[in-house]
Amino acid sequence: MALKVGSREFARRYHEKARGLSDIARGLSDRPTPGEVHDLRVAARRVQVMRRLLPRKVRVSQASRRFDLVLKSTLNGTSQLRDLDTLMSTLEEHRGNLPGQLLVTLENQRSDAAARAKAACEVLASSTPPEFEPGETTGRKLSRKLRKRARRHGRTAMELLSEVLTDESKVEELHSLRIEVKKLRYLLELSQKSPRELPVLTRWQESLGTIHDLDVALRYLEEGDLKLKGWALDELRRSRHRAYLKFVTESKADSIEASGDGTFLVRSTISAPT
Repeated sequence: MALKVGSREFARRYHEKARGLSDIARGLSDRPTPGEVHDLRVAARRVQVMRRLLPRKVRVSQASRRFDLVLKSTLNGTSQLRDLDTLMSTLEEHRGNLPGQLLVTLENQRSDAAARAKAACEVLASSTPPEFEPGETTGRKLSRKLRKRARRHGRTAMELLSEVLTDESKVEELHSLRIEVKKLRYLLELSQKSPRELPVLTRWQESLGTIHDLDVALRYLEEGDLKLKGWALDELRRSRHRAYLKFVTESKADSIEASGDGTFLVRSTISAPT
């Protein structure tokens, strides 16, 4: 399916997402919940993806560059808080087998991370996203950019996929694949017609997210006292192995269902003519 997007609809959705992000930042509490942090980061990522499609005149403006820096600062400022939320959620089922001091330490770290996140979001809340009018570009140009970026992320995802399907220890590559799949999914969601690849990408993103959450927990625990946390580590490693096997199985099944020859489903989109 060729990806297409209209300039008027894109402008409407861009401003809607940008305003929604500002509203989330303004409404963030001093101790944001994990759900609030997640929603903020997803909104920021979506706006980042959309901004890559804006006309060059808008992208290179001083206001636009400032806003880009604010977006990056917000994501950096909330990353530790998100990791801590992920870690605490993953460890929750093992609470009874973990030292109490570890949980106290995590709570204190979260409080400090929440303060830094709040400060970053206050800057975002006071920032104004650059305006974009439909007449500044055409649907044809937007569609061409959309397909170009989809191809780029799709190719990178394919390369990473080939690495991780045969090696469970590729932690960084699995994390990078999750990011590429996420960006590709957000891009395809902009198309006028919903591509058939979207359900696959959504499923893969969820499975890769589970693996990443477990990797975050394992990395944190492995840097501590293994004698105190050995049992929890073994459980988490087994959970991580099961999550990895699940992703391998479903990704192969999705590929076979998509093309019949084991190729990635999104290939039909990333190879669409421009």
